[in-house]
Amino acid sequence: MRIAIFDAFEGAGGDMIVSSLLGLSLEEKDLEGIIEKLDLNISFRVEEVYINAIKAKRLLVEEKYKERTFQEVLDLIDSSALDDEVKSESKAIFERMAIAEGAVHGRDYKKAVFHEIGSDDAIFDVVAATTGILRLKKEGYRFFATTIRLGSGSISTAHGKLPVPAPATLEILKNSNLEVVFEGKGELLTPTAAAILAHFCEGKASFPVYVDTISYSAGRRSLFRLILAETRSFDSVAVLETTVDDASGEVLGHAIEEISKTALDVNAIQVIGKKGRPAVLIRAISSLSKAEELAKIIMEETGSIGVRIIPVYHRAIAERSEEVKEVRVFGRLFKVRVKTSYPRAKIVKPEYEDVKVIAKELNLPLNVVYREVLKKL
Repeated sequence: MRIAIFDAFEGAGGDMIVSSLLGLSLEEKDLEGIIEKLDLNISFRVEEVYINAIKAKRLLVEEKYKERTFQEVLDLIDSSALDDEVKSESKAIFERMAIAEGAVHGRDYKKAVFHEIGSDDAIFDVVAATTGILRLKKEGYRFFATTIRLGSGSISTAHGKLPVPAPATLEILKNSNLEVVFEGKGELLTPTAAAILAHFCEGKASFPVYVDTISYSAGRRSLFRLILAETRSFDSVAVLETTVDDASGEVLGHAIEEISKTALDVNAIQVIGKKGRPAVLIRAISSLSKAEELAKIIMEETGSIGVRIIPVYHRAIAERSEEVKEVRVFGRLFKVRVKTSYPRAKIVKPEYEDVKVIAKELNLPLNVVYREVLKKL
């Protein structure tokens, strides 16, 4: 599994997240394109700086401050030429911020007025970070964050002097997967950065990883880094084999169906047996603990008098998950089991049996329904 870890050991700002993606999934021309597509009244430059003797990228943005309502931000994003997925995810991040603002000020979040977080700068940070993160997700990366330092003290805002972390920041963190500590001086985590990280990160990466790439970025006085890494999963299985030369196709078909209920995988391979007779090699994979049980099933169903059990003590496996999703197919809503694996890029597969049921209900060819379901996942 490929993972990306945002390491906010000195906090984070939206600009720091964007800077950390530069050279990995973003280039300066991408940032120029975002400004053009959104018609933002800002300019930027990227510079190399040294913070505590560590070289890092710093993104400096110059803008004319402008406050907007939540709806104005949504309208600006919707009317742009941005990719549809970037639009959708960016709007979801701003909705997080609007809900937080609404909760803090006791108002309907849809009528929230953004001050600092509605500026061209904040919109640029959210859309740029979303663009870079989605590109990495398409390469199979899942996102995590280390424990984030929030800072302390107070800051001056459009609402006057407020405690650190800012109330909106704390509200965004509520019920998120992010782990935080109340340490450090000044405001270390901004509402924009909190919303981006809360939206994309699954929590802490509390498992061993192999580090591949490190990208350092800098704020005004602090460092931030993005770590690209991999996890490698292994387990132990048994391969079971037997050769059958006296069973009909119907018997073999039923046997494979029954073996499949216990095996992790099973296949039948046409071979030439002893004395030149055509035969079928039944090969199944099981967990080591179920090998003996599966061998018995194979002998019962095929009539074989013996099964070879070959222990495989080292099998590389892709990280995987399964969930039930609701999918609208040709105007109707169906539930489909979806299997997701991460051998490198993310691979999504709807369960064949579920798609077969949908095809039957809609009276459509299976391959047509399968493609339609896949488009909706």
